[in-house]
Amino acid sequence: MALVLKSLYDGWNRNFHENQDLRSADYFLMNPPWFPFVLVAGYLYFVLDFGPKFMANRKPFNLKKLILVYNVVQVLINLVMFVLAFRLLVKIRASLTCQPVNYSTDPDGMMELNLVYSYYLLKVSDLADTVFFVLRKKQSHVSFLHVYHHSGVLLGAYVYVRFVPGGHGAMLGIWNTAIHAVMYLYFALTIQWPELIRGAHWKRYITVLQMVQFGYLTVHFGIPIVLGYECGISKFWLWLPMIQNVFMLVLFGDFYRRTYGGTRKKVE
Repeated sequence: MALVLKSLYDGWNRNFHENQDLRSADYFLMNPPWFPFVLVAGYLYFVLDFGPKFMANRKPFNLKKLILVYNVVQVLINLVMFVLAFRLLVKIRASLTCQPVNYSTDPDGMMELNLVYSYYLLKVSDLADTVFFVLRKKQSHVSFLHVYHHSGVLLGAYVYVRFVPGGHGAMLGIWNTAIHAVMYLYFALTIQWPELIRGAHWKRYITVLQMVQFGYLTVHFGIPIVLGYECGISKFWLWLPMIQNVFMLVLFGDFYRRTYGGTRKKVE
């Protein structure tokens, strides 16, 4: 047993320390390497267990103003990150079929790293979505899809900024920030002017956009795998997001079918 534990520890140490992109080693929330996993574990404990019990005999918190500010800030940050990332990809003439990671310390390489790192921090802030649901006693919104998506994207962003910050995977962040800007704008409108969006048909198209995103990214990561392109990184970093996006496409497709398919249902 001691040998097994030592082997596991050595493997962890080798992969999370020796193979780390040293440019981000001193960045906030990047070390120790177990921190994001503990953060997600604490998040799951709060939103699935402690939080609902804490709120069981309490009235919902009135967080309207706080959530409105949060949503507006999210719209602005996602828009800024989308524009900066898109401009960088155009500047470096990034390939849509096989783009290597720039591990250098030149301005473009550092810009790419800092954008991916900022995306990771943005995914940490996204956890507040679920905390707000719990504190407002909207536990029905805390679905498997919601919790899995927030947890998985955060951990995925952390792993990528630690090992493969940018390159072919940068397209995921570009799609995600664009769609989240639209999504958080919708959330802001539902709080500030609920009468304007109540029963709005365009809400379903946010889910459609998300499914288009997952479909495109599945193809995006699949191209270098199928065509055998060498993008300067292990194929593992292509297989992982491709499988993940297929899974998310299935989950969001099921959500769309249950929510909008057949008889129209009212969704809060």
